[in-house]
Amino acid sequence: VSYLDQKLALPALTPDREPLLEYDLTRAIARATVTSKPVVGVMSALPVFGMPPSPMTGGQPMEPQVFVGELRRDYTVKRVSLDAERIDDDIKVLLVIHPRGIGDRAQYALDQFVLRGGKLIAFLDPNAYFDQMGGMASMGMGGGTPSSLDRLLKAWGLGFDSGKVVLDMRYLTGAGARTLPTLLSLNDNAFDPNDITTARLGSLLMPFAGVFTGKPIEGLNETVLMKTSAYSQLVDSFSAMTQGEAAIRGFAPSGTEYPLAVRLSGKFKTAFPEGPPKADDKGDRKAAALKVSQAAPLKESSAENAVVLVGDSDFVNDGAAVQIQEIFGQRIVIPRNGNLAFAQALVDQFAGDPALIKLRSRASAARPFTVIRDMEAKAQQAYLGKIKELEANLTQTQEKLNALQKGRGTGAGAILSAEQQVELENFRRKAAETRLALKEVRRELRADSEALQFWTKVLNIALVPLLVAVAGIALAIWRRRGVPAL
Repeated sequence: VSYLDQKLALPALTPDREPLLEYDLTRAIARATVTSKPVVGVMSALPVFGMPPSPMTGGQPMEPQVFVGELRRDYTVKRVSLDAERIDDDIKVLLVIHPRGIGDRAQYALDQFVLRGGKLIAFLDPNAYFDQMGGMASMGMGGGTPSSLDRLLKAWGLGFDSGKVVLDMRYLTGAGARTLPTLLSLNDNAFDPNDITTARLGSLLMPFAGVFTGKPIEGLNETVLMKTSAYSQLVDSFSAMTQGEAAIRGFAPSGTEYPLAVRLSGKFKTAFPEGPPKADDKGDRKAAALKVSQAAPLKESSAENAVVLVGDSDFVNDGAAVQIQEIFGQRIVIPRNGNLAFAQALVDQFAGDPALIKLRSRASAARPFTVIRDMEAKAQQAYLGKIKELEANLTQTQEKLNALQKGRGTGAGAILSAEQQVELENFRRKAAETRLALKEVRRELRADSEALQFWTKVLNIALVPLLVAVAGIALAIWRRRGVPAL
């Protein structure tokens, strides 16, 4: 694609990019017609731009996050303070990553930025695992730090509980004692297959994410880009790191597919109808001068706009998104999943031509298998039921033993009576039977899952050659019958 002196080459046209061909062409045309790089602002409480040497970094400087480096290749990246009271006019897209402790005046700046036509992408988090600086107060307690844009979300009709993370039995990570159901390993079933930003992602790792609830106000439309499965439940964020059976012992599926990432589009109204929040009474001359220089507050956007909200900020961190290796002094970055591809696609879509936002991918012939995951989730529920049964038997028997012990008096000592021994033997027998039932559930789960995977592979690998062979034999027989005998 060429325009004047600008030339832009498309990558090789591969079959897996076929559904996105229209988007790739439109983006290439939009980039070729732009003479300067769009400006992308980044506001964050995290050290995404790196850190100088300090005790926190072991005396070594911290490199900027890979995601920021990728943005700098295509855009002019500008750092925006978390207490900014106005977003610069040259910023086309503002990326807010974990706005921990953001105040009303900064949220007012975001509000006016959106009403002026600026594009906002916000990565919120109920439990930011990689927030080292903010997590010093809770160090040793296994808890991250929360963030939200409460004033803006309320005005848009959405809710985001910064004290809850989502647990999902279908997208859990790990197995056995290392099962972590709050570390979501999402696949194509969780993504909107028709949206440009989520098409062809493959997989995405989302640690300790929150969900969005509520319904957008009149005038705004919601597109769910990512969602949980119906085998999910909201749990307190302080228990997000719990692993194994303890993490799923009290699990009760909500039956709701919670939105993890949404796009709001339409005409936005201000979250501050009363005007800008008052400045803190600290003699802040800068704030007073800024208030005089600002134009009249906007109450509503003059044209349609769009905002993207994601319930996690950890997914763009290097620890979740990439693997970094040092080979012969060279820093090699290897993507672990589609985390950075998703974040980059959001920015590309907003920073390009407005028509890119409305483009959708064409239908794909791919049909991912979902039966195995559903079988595993249902079997996990049955397994939890057996655990609860065992615990109930243990509690009931222990209560009976205590009652019998009290009825014997104080001089009986520690020797068990015949009645207590019978109760104890009954409990042991019930416990053994329940453990055998647990093993049976696990065995049936493995057997059904492995059988389904085996026959799926057999059909995929052997069905087409078998059909060709049958067709060849049938054709040979038909031809032989059609030839007259000599």
